[in-house]
Amino acid sequence: MTVSSAPPSAAAAIAVLAVALAAVSHGSIFVRLADAHPFVISAFRVGTAALVVVPMAFALRRRELAALDRRTVLASLGAGVFLALHFITWIASLGQTSIANSTVLVTLNPVWIALVTALITRRRPGGLVAASVALSVAGCAIIAWGSAGDGSGSLAGDGLAVLGGMCAAGYLMMGRLARQRGISLISYVALCYGGAAVLLWTLVLALGLPVVGLTPMTYGAMIGMGLISQVIGHSGYNWALKLFNPAFIAVCLLGEPILASALGLIYFGEAIPLATLAGAPIIMAGIYLGARAELR
Repeated sequence: MTVSSAPPSAAAAIAVLAVALAAVSHGSIFVRLADAHPFVISAFRVGTAALVVVPMAFALRRRELAALDRRTVLASLGAGVFLALHFITWIASLGQTSIANSTVLVTLNPVWIALVTALITRRRPGGLVAASVALSVAGCAIIAWGSAGDGSGSLAGDGLAVLGGMCAAGYLMMGRLARQRGISLISYVALCYGGAAVLLWTLVLALGLPVVGLTPMTYGAMIGMGLISQVIGHSGYNWALKLFNPAFIAVCLLGEPILASALGLIYFGEAIPLATLAGAPIIMAGIYLGARAELR
């Protein structure tokens, strides 16, 4: 999991992103199989990942960890906070709306990244950003209209997915900031996942949420989510953050709602809502324009 001195080829980088995409896309499937509170599922996911990467970091990068400057550590831990918030909101959304709705709405990262970038640079949002926001809002409105017909719970789930996408944007941006400062992948994910795990497990214990006596299927799904979707999937994205702009990574994530929706249909027979079929292409067009705006 360390980054070699020679830059990888474009083919190798795309291959890593493809594997990461497949691993992350199974996250929603694991969530559906886990019968536990969203905080507990989130804590097990990042906790499992932390148990893998933190010992590796101390074994392989002890000197680097000790020599890290304050800004790099804070950026890595900040990414962990956003990651924890992302999982809490997104996993909660899957209990109230469809896999298709949740995964489409949570991938609005480039739109939020483009808006935040415009605010940070104090530049007036250009035409691409304006078009990105307009298309995304239009697509969200279509999906929300369809969810409203299913009841307030589904509409609330859509809102949680949108909030999860905002937190994911923060996670990508903070991760990019940390990785650009030269920190190795293993050290970064150890700080990020470890910080997220501490925060989530503190919340779980403080709230007294049940973590024992769950079904074997639930434990297996949560651990599988940590090993496959987090260690393989998210670590693949984090590896790519040193090579690519976060908006480009976010565009690559456009495959997640398509793949996750297909997996939901295969595993659970969960049909994609008609409103989502209409709104998703509009949102994806908005995401693409948002990413282009951030890349300029």
